[in-house]
Amino acid sequence: MAEPWAPSLEEVADHIPTRTRPTNAPPGDDTLSMTFNASTTPTGEQASRFIDSAVSEVLGAVAGRVPDTPTYLRVLAQKAAALRAAADIELAYPDRDADVDVSERLDQRAKDALARLVGAVSDAGSPGSEGSLLPVWSMPAPSPWPGDYPL
Repeated sequence: MAEPWAPSLEEVADHIPTRTRPTNAPPGDDTLSMTFNASTTPTGEQASRFIDSAVSEVLGAVAGRVPDTPTYLRVLAQKAAALRAAADIELAYPDRDADVDVSERLDQRAKDALARLVGAVSDAGSPGSEGSLLPVWSMPAPSPWPGDYPL
């Protein structure tokens, strides 16, 4: 079952628009379709496999589920998966050395987005604003001193 927050082909293409140039375009035509389809490299089907892999990676980082609330968690998950898929596509289909550099930058952005998501999911599950990874201490209210009058 596809996750409701999974990025679309267009959302991944937003990060790597030059990959959406049709392979059968006439010379000098720099028109970008801004999505993946049968005439792009990778095709829409191939890009979808990268997206599925990226969604699985995001789910693995957040223990298998992105909470429904707060709603910004799904946006963070979508962004992290889109960046991961874009980085993997750039690395899998390099046309020039600069594509590897773009892949490395997208990879770092994907890692940063995933770290933000993990932190936000951790914070969303905690009663306080400090996050669920920190201990929460509580003590009973102090009782009056027996036989002594506090000054």
